[in-house]
Amino acid sequence: MTLGNAAERLQLVVSLALSGRHDEAEAVAREIRDKAIAGEAWLALFRINANLQRLESAREALDRALETTPGSPALRLERALLLEAMGRAAESLAALEELAREDTDSPMLLVHLARALEFAGRDGEARAVLERGLARWPADPALHRQFALACWRAGEAGMQRLEQAIAAHPAELPLRLVAAELLRNAGDAARALTLLEGAARYAPGAPVIASAIGVVLDDLDRSAEALPYLRAAAKTAHNPAPVERNLAAVLLRTGEPAEALGIVDALLARTPDDQQLLAYRATALRLLGAAAYHALHDYARLVRAYRPAPPPGFPDVAAFNAAFADTLTRLHRGRQRPLAQSLRGGTQTDRNLPADEPHVAAFFAMIDAPIRDYIAQLGVPGHPTDRRRSPDYRIAGSWSVQLAPGGYHTDHVHPQGWISSAYYVELPAEDGSGSRAGWLRFGEPGLRIAGCAADHFVRPEPGMLVLFPSYLWHGTVPFHEGGRRLTAAFDVVPA
Repeated sequence: MTLGNAAERLQLVVSLALSGRHDEAEAVAREIRDKAIAGEAWLALFRINANLQRLESAREALDRALETTPGSPALRLERALLLEAMGRAAESLAALEELAREDTDSPMLLVHLARALEFAGRDGEARAVLERGLARWPADPALHRQFALACWRAGEAGMQRLEQAIAAHPAELPLRLVAAELLRNAGDAARALTLLEGAARYAPGAPVIASAIGVVLDDLDRSAEALPYLRAAAKTAHNPAPVERNLAAVLLRTGEPAEALGIVDALLARTPDDQQLLAYRATALRLLGAAAYHALHDYARLVRAYRPAPPPGFPDVAAFNAAFADTLTRLHRGRQRPLAQSLRGGTQTDRNLPADEPHVAAFFAMIDAPIRDYIAQLGVPGHPTDRRRSPDYRIAGSWSVQLAPGGYHTDHVHPQGWISSAYYVELPAEDGSGSRAGWLRFGEPGLRIAGCAADHFVRPEPGMLVLFPSYLWHGTVPFHEGGRRLTAAFDVVPA
């Protein structure tokens, strides 16, 4: 095989994989004899499979890529992160520790190692890794971000070190962007705005800064002021799509749903399965009074509650839930909510639920039949959820949430999902007020738009599984009485 033919085969591998013909793509890759091009082919297959959440196929392709470049630190890091995504946390941590012993020139490796150590309950070691990294790379934004998040989860003030780094390196815009993101998520949008306005003095007109200022102004309910920043950024950004997404959200808030709908439809033409864009589209249609909103929010058809049968070895679901609750409780290690998540007044597990844990494995086996039933009942032509119906599925992410009295979920969607879920493991007693406290609600946008209240509710019960499209705005009515509210959740994507 000539080098030219090998390169042509690489192009064929990518083309076949992108068109869904994965077995044919792998067969062509196996025929490539040039080691460098074969490595590129297997690496391309790894990335395509990983993006499609075909994680086992991604691992196999990455292992083949490693055969062409044995010992590659970059590929070994990719493999460790893939193992993490597969729920194989112990293997992932071991691989990261081995890499860290050999490769001391990668701040990103230290970020991932610190995350893995923290997940394993080795908080002191995680903090030491970050301290060591920051001593060597004092202006690295990823290290600062992880350090601040670790402090936050431990209930400590975590921004002081980052703000000191900004003072020492005032022109390092990534540091300011990281700090602004953290402050926004912590509820201090005013301080975030101050940092971003400082960044604008060092990089006047930079689209990334203008877009960030627009988002923060919207957080501060200064949406009309946000629009000029977002419009300017959308015109000058190298990739305007993220800015246009933010612009559409602000337009919905400022009473311009028709313009927002035009922007969203243009974006959906390129990424039709983006669940956040679908949520914005539904909100625009609702504000315009369009009947198409009710097709997207057909709650009677699309929100379904199931009562899964208990896994083998458990007399009933209550017995399983008691054992499952013990397992989930051990995984809730943080003292505060994750900064970038929707919950308030509680904690969320940091990573995918560990697939090798027996009760987690039993849970996923238990909910297989309801998921398959939900998919089987899809079939409305042209609907964005139904048209993705597949004979099989994959779990794209899984987690657990523990809410204390006073806790709730802000209204949100799952941008990378297809079908989302809530499984109720443990619930507080209802307060008897008839207030729907603790209920799952749908339809209220997480954009704070007047006149768009929730228009559907589900009363949770222990052992109930609720499945729904990932683009549906959903949240939790706050509750104030009783004990904790423990749930498990996951996103499903087509296989």
